[in-house]
Amino acid sequence: MTIEKLLDDMETMLVEAARVPFTNKRVIEEDDLARFLDEFRERLPQELDEAKRILADRQRILEEAQREAQNIVDQAKLYVVKLTDENIINKQAQEQANELMGQARKTAKELQIDAVVYADEVFKHVTSHLEKTLDVVRQGHRDLQQNKSNQGT
Repeated sequence: MTIEKLLDDMETMLVEAARVPFTNKRVIEEDDLARFLDEFRERLPQELDEAKRILADRQRILEEAQREAQNIVDQAKLYVVKLTDENIINKQAQEQANELMGQARKTAKELQIDAVVYADEVFKHVTSHLEKTLDVVRQGHRDLQQNKSNQGT
């Protein structure tokens, strides 16, 4: 069960819980709340593992982009040497090499930007889910404490 599903189920449980007359409070079975908290404890590490995997993917993508950019630059340099060795006009060779190097830098920069944007979006998504989960857990804890206090009086 995903964190989102757990949150939906917890919200349903809260909405369907019996109301305490003349208050905005609801009665929730302690076992039901404990079950949700246990599920959160079980799933939260999975969400964190997913975030770690995304970080590793981001790093891998950045490294791959750097390798590809270096490969393109190396190929451009080899191309320049080949053109020069074949006695082709030096100016034309330099212009082509510069164009290839510019394209390589542009491609590498675009790949790096895309990787950072992707990782940022994933982190926003994971952060949002973790914040929602934490808010629900905190609210459940406050409700539990309030129910405990109300039962004690």
